[in-house]
Amino acid sequence: MTVPQKNTSEDKPETDIVGTLMSLTVAFTMAMAFRGFVLEGFVIPTGSMGPTLMGAHARIFSPVTGFEYPADVQTAVPMASTNDPRLLPVFDPMISTRAPIVSVTPVAMASEARAGDRVLVLKPLFAFTDPQRWDVVVFKNPTDPAGDTQNYIKRMVGLPGETFLLFDGDVFTGAPDARTQDLKIARKPEFVQRAVWQPIYDSDFEPVIPITTLETAMKTSWPGPPWKPTGSDASKWKMAPSRDWAFSGTGATTLDWSADAFAIDDWSSYNSMRMAYDAMRRSPRGMADREWRQDTCFPVSDLRLCATIECAQLAAFTSTFTLTARSSTLAFAIKGSGEVTVTRSVMESGELLGTAAAKFTPRTDGLLSFECWHVDQQLWVFINGSQVLQMPYEFKSLDDRVTGSMFGRTVEQYVRRHTDTRGPTPPRLSWTFETAAPFTLRGVKLDRDLYYRPVLHDANNQFTINGDYLSGPGFATNYEEPARLSNRDYVMLGDNSSASRDARLWGRAHDLTLKTFGDAQPGVVPREMIVGKAWAVYFPAPVVAPPLPFVPDFGRIRFIR
Repeated sequence: MTVPQKNTSEDKPETDIVGTLMSLTVAFTMAMAFRGFVLEGFVIPTGSMGPTLMGAHARIFSPVTGFEYPADVQTAVPMASTNDPRLLPVFDPMISTRAPIVSVTPVAMASEARAGDRVLVLKPLFAFTDPQRWDVVVFKNPTDPAGDTQNYIKRMVGLPGETFLLFDGDVFTGAPDARTQDLKIARKPEFVQRAVWQPIYDSDFEPVIPITTLETAMKTSWPGPPWKPTGSDASKWKMAPSRDWAFSGTGATTLDWSADAFAIDDWSSYNSMRMAYDAMRRSPRGMADREWRQDTCFPVSDLRLCATIECAQLAAFTSTFTLTARSSTLAFAIKGSGEVTVTRSVMESGELLGTAAAKFTPRTDGLLSFECWHVDQQLWVFINGSQVLQMPYEFKSLDDRVTGSMFGRTVEQYVRRHTDTRGPTPPRLSWTFETAAPFTLRGVKLDRDLYYRPVLHDANNQFTINGDYLSGPGFATNYEEPARLSNRDYVMLGDNSSASRDARLWGRAHDLTLKTFGDAQPGVVPREMIVGKAWAVYFPAPVVAPPLPFVPDFGRIRFIR
């Protein structure tokens, strides 16, 4: 018996509209659920985390040295929209942070604008583990939890149940009832520290144009590299404009850092356009070259020196980098034979406060690459890419750090003028070599750490709807009254401290925050308002203008540290 077959081609419609709609609905629901509970993308709106994460910016390329850097152009865009005729200065930080190399119109700068970075945020992570200090997180703004600025991205710096203080750019913490003088420094892990170093100088970027042409553009003389030979053997050095610095003599020789040529402070190339705009607002008729320099920079003593040395007799070679900061002399002595020694001593008396030593295996090709770090009250040495030494140190009390960091001022004197940029003592750098043969330096770099600035509350950074404006020292910057966090409070700060509206400046929490989470002191973020951990930049800053406005900069896809 044969069973008749149905003619499926006649009975089934060509397009199953209902099935398609159901599939799309399920897919959309799953996508929304995934976005709401697992992974969501956010666009960085401002430069408060720059240059770690960037808002609207332009990539500035210097034809003088080839150095490239991102710069916040959010001020150039409104100037361009009104056809503002004033010119914006463009700096090459490897040449000077005072004298621009060229000036451009706001329209030209705005045409180079790129959108902010797009980041992926892991939402469920903190349901299984506690947030860690130095994580970059997205959270609801406690001062505007439902408004246009409801989502913020910052670095998590303060944790629940601790006493928290910002001083001299660093983070200090202690037990909930700790006295200020008993607070201890919070140190960043190596992987975070490497992500936040910011360049001050790099010898790989020397002028490639005639010096006379450069000086004509700068309208001033170029002082040359900041490392200056001293002593009777200075003539044996051959330096700029070469990228290789050669010493043709033997014996001892010294390079000293010239602070007049390059100030060691928290000046940021990312903020150079913003600073120029602020300067023009203060003086609409024009600015003298010397006035382009931002006048509110703080000296920074947390530094990294990197270099590669080539010497035919490396076993008889010694490099000693000396950093004088916070009333201490910090010395990094590296012998080409395979020995490293670091010491910390009292600047004036020379009394030894601490020392550590280690050995390493030298290379056989006459090359020695090293990094010397002084950061978060800790000395590190890396040789040929590997860590060989680490020495933390402490002050007897935080009061001693105040005296050591602030030109010998007492705590009382510091408290009266805690936002004075002349407060911190500038560091001094010296680099001595002892050699039995001529040698060459390559890749000489100096980088600085993040510097969390002291601030004063002001009305411009607070919402009228939240109540009376706060005044006086910003959150966690009052030495006499450090912040004391409850068991669910976190503190969030921007990496770009000089241009970040963060916990230091927020003021009072919104009424919705208070009603939902109870008493929330100004400057803190309750754990329930944390959205998730920023994981990666997945769509880096595409160029806004034609011809390809939607093509991302794939070379800058990266994990967030």
